[in-house]
Amino acid sequence: MTQESSVEEMEETEARRENDFEPGIENAPVEPYRAHEIRVYRAPKNTVRMTVRDERSYIRVRPVHASPMAYPDQYVSLLDIKNEEVAFIRDMNDLDEESRRVIEEELAHRYLKAKIERIHSIQMEFGVTYWDVETDRGKREFVIRGHENTHWASETRLLLTDVDGNRFEIIDYTRLDPQSVRLIETNV
Repeated sequence: MTQESSVEEMEETEARRENDFEPGIENAPVEPYRAHEIRVYRAPKNTVRMTVRDERSYIRVRPVHASPMAYPDQYVSLLDIKNEEVAFIRDMNDLDEESRRVIEEELAHRYLKAKIERIHSIQMEFGVTYWDVETDRGKREFVIRGHENTHWASETRLLLTDVDGNRFEIIDYTRLDPQSVRLIETNV
């Protein structure tokens, strides 16, 4: 290797480092960190933070599911304040107890779902569906716009997202009362 090619390689490496630079984080990672490398905690009380091998800190991270419907207990990304992925968790069991607890609390708050236990009525008008239901959180009335907000996760499991972003779930519609089953089969 010539001295000239060695200098070129060093310049390319330095240019890559400069492009990967993130304000406040020296030599930001190209690949996201893994569960065994991180610790997630609250400090102050309502802020979720992350440290990496006790070398680097992220003052605010936000956990999000990579595949919330298919894999609700796996594949979690931690995003920084710029919404860029800084850590990826394949399995929550790979985390220490405190990190897992904090992330699970944040995910439960973000992906709040009410389970529908009974359907009183479903009315459709001009691509909008009005639901009147009983859930594990009490009586609810909500509106769903369009078919893209109604998702069959299996032959019997139905996931719904209303116009306000609230999520509702029917674990197995065939186990509901006969009126609810009939409403689902004729309207959804």
